[in-house]
Amino acid sequence: MQQQIFEQQTDDNVNFQETVGKYLQHWKWIVAITILFVGIAFLYLKGEPSIYQSTSTVLVKDDKRGGLVTDIDLFAELGGSRGYSNLYNEIEVFKSRDLVKKVVQSLQLNTQITKTGGPLSANTYYYTDDSPFKFNFIDSTVDHYTRNYSIDISQVNNETFVAHQNFNENGSLVNKLLGEFKFNQAFETIGGKINVSKTENFGDIHKGEHFNFKVSTLESATNRWKSKFEVTPSISKEASVLTLSAQGLMKQANNDFLNQIIVIHEQNAIADKNEITKNTSEFIAERMIILSEELSKVEGVNEKFKTDNQLVDVEKNASIILQQESIIEDRIIQSNIQLSMSEYLKEYLEKNSDNTTLLPSNLGFSDLSINQMSSDYNKLILDRNKIITNSSKNNPIAIQLESQINSVKNSLTQSLNNSKRSLQLELKELKKESRKYNSRLSDIPEMERRYREILRQQNLKETLYLYLLEKREENEIAMASTIGNVKTIDVAYANSKPVGPKREIIFISALILGLLVPILFIYIRDLIDNKIRSVEELEATEISVVGDIPLNKTKDNLVTKKGERTIISEAYRMVRTNMKFLLENKADIGNVIFLSSTLPSEGKSFTSINLANSLSLTNKKVVLVGLDLRAPKLSEYLNHEETLLGVSNYLANSDIDLDSIIYPGSGDINFDYIFSGDIPPNPSELLTRPRLTDLFAELKTKYDYIIVDTSPMALVVDTISILDHADLLLYVVKADFAHKNSLNLPLNLKREKKVGNIAFIFNGSNRKKAGYGYGKYGYGYGQTYGSNQEEKKWYQFFKR
Repeated sequence: MQQQIFEQQTDDNVNFQETVGKYLQHWKWIVAITILFVGIAFLYLKGEPSIYQSTSTVLVKDDKRGGLVTDIDLFAELGGSRGYSNLYNEIEVFKSRDLVKKVVQSLQLNTQITKTGGPLSANTYYYTDDSPFKFNFIDSTVDHYTRNYSIDISQVNNETFVAHQNFNENGSLVNKLLGEFKFNQAFETIGGKINVSKTENFGDIHKGEHFNFKVSTLESATNRWKSKFEVTPSISKEASVLTLSAQGLMKQANNDFLNQIIVIHEQNAIADKNEITKNTSEFIAERMIILSEELSKVEGVNEKFKTDNQLVDVEKNASIILQQESIIEDRIIQSNIQLSMSEYLKEYLEKNSDNTTLLPSNLGFSDLSINQMSSDYNKLILDRNKIITNSSKNNPIAIQLESQINSVKNSLTQSLNNSKRSLQLELKELKKESRKYNSRLSDIPEMERRYREILRQQNLKETLYLYLLEKREENEIAMASTIGNVKTIDVAYANSKPVGPKREIIFISALILGLLVPILFIYIRDLIDNKIRSVEELEATEISVVGDIPLNKTKDNLVTKKGERTIISEAYRMVRTNMKFLLENKADIGNVIFLSSTLPSEGKSFTSINLANSLSLTNKKVVLVGLDLRAPKLSEYLNHEETLLGVSNYLANSDIDLDSIIYPGSGDINFDYIFSGDIPPNPSELLTRPRLTDLFAELKTKYDYIIVDTSPMALVVDTISILDHADLLLYVVKADFAHKNSLNLPLNLKREKKVGNIAFIFNGSNRKKAGYGYGKYGYGYGQTYGSNQEEKKWYQFFKR
């Protein structure tokens, strides 16, 4: 049963409690670093201004997505254009740089007045009505739009202030004193003359404060606002709604930006739509001037003809014949109107061959294909011009639209030619019919026929003039009734809760970093550490561990005195108890226990003395033998002279008996001891003499335990050569000193069966609570067991 308890266990899975415990040993540092990170986050947020977001929603009038239907459709027959546009086109228009730039310039968003805050307070940002000062540019120059600079004013009182200007010159920041000025007094800056006036918001709280007036170029201000401006479509695919949002330091500035960008967008949209109507008005006005001159000329001829021939009413004589002919004449007039309009439009196309001018719309062609192609041509011109405005003529879409424009233009020209030929044939037939009726009027005087020709020309010009006059009025009505592409649903409004900095995320991140940084440091430190730091590293091997000895912080070499209840004395008692399990198959007398280590200074001599004394306190006869013949330490630790006889003298001289080298303990030392003696020139050969066997045989008859302090194994072979005398080898490993690869030596001894019984003692542990139980079981202690603990001072909080 005891052997099963002591058997070393191998577990491939990481013990969660041990892993957590390794980090919890440093919990004070983890808590301190976490508090530090959270404190840094708090100070950062204390000096960081809040960022607010404003939103506005608009409805895009798009017939394909269920957009708004308006009364503009009622004017479609009068030459008006429908106000629908694609939803995603409107998103790109809203986000266009040119539109944002116009808003920034109209609201002067490239300027900013700020009150400088303290080390732990954020700056205060002013906007329009809430500012205590107003900075006024004296002249109309645009120099204050062409470079970045700022004006600092300080030492503010009721009358004066001191001004500095800051600007970048040759890559370095220049701070230049401008002087002390009175309010409303003009002074020169790199952006032109300026004066500063107080507003009604100025008060005593502003006296002595430091203010900054920052001016940015239109380009940089446009970039800044464009980066903070977003346009997103509605989640529903059936809704033509856009959500506009802007983020900034001032709520009102965000609201004004959104409202103004909607206004300017509408103005641009209306101007685009009225471009066709405007071109139509110009075309009608041009034709009416020409027709007015022609009509005046015909009326003059008619007036002269009547005056010369003294005519008053010649139509009654031929009323019967002319009644039939009038129908033919009406058709001739309509055909001539259509023919004239075809010639006018063809002439207009040839005159404006650069494909940039819009065609007049709704001229009343009887051929509906001509009306449709004119409308298609104008739409392609508008689309091409809009793309060129935002990019260049080399844009692939613009090139494609140019090709479509030429195609529609060719088709329209062909249709006009076909219409012209058709009308000419129709006129030819109508004139033939008219000649038939004219032949029946052969009895009517030549004078009446001549008058009829004049009257026909006059009626034709009058009808065409009245037609264009009607179309001009319709065009003006269409222009007045044009509306934009969007309708505001919600005007801009700001959320009361800031969207940045994200305080919760920053605090959580600081908390997580505060925990991760020390944990990661500990993990990396352990990962690259080649020293043995904990007893668990020894437990992971195939050799048992019998004790975890805490670090001795006193100058006393004997820590296992009678009645001692310190943590280290309890640890030696635990070693004493666990050691007995390894010797359970041996008799209770004559147990030879070797203590060794890989290198010197691992505490094997210190451990030997205290283990021997701990065993002697159990009423056992114990002797401590110093077999480190090269660098003996026992005489130093036990405060004896190094000239005393010892093992080397006994082995080298057969005349020296054993009793003469055994020294009895005194005081707190309850065991006998044998020193190493004089340092011999051949310690290895000396240890192989048969007299050493006699020494151990005789000691076994006198003592229950023979504790042997041997030499380090990595440096000499002395200890390895005499291991066959040991019933148990206790291998001392010093914490934070022994290298991990130093364990290969004791492991090889066990695997090669050079030692029958071996166990580790972990020495110099820095644990807060140490002690050790056999296998995975043991007992931990505080400072002392059963005694009052001393109250810890505040500065000892972070001591390990």
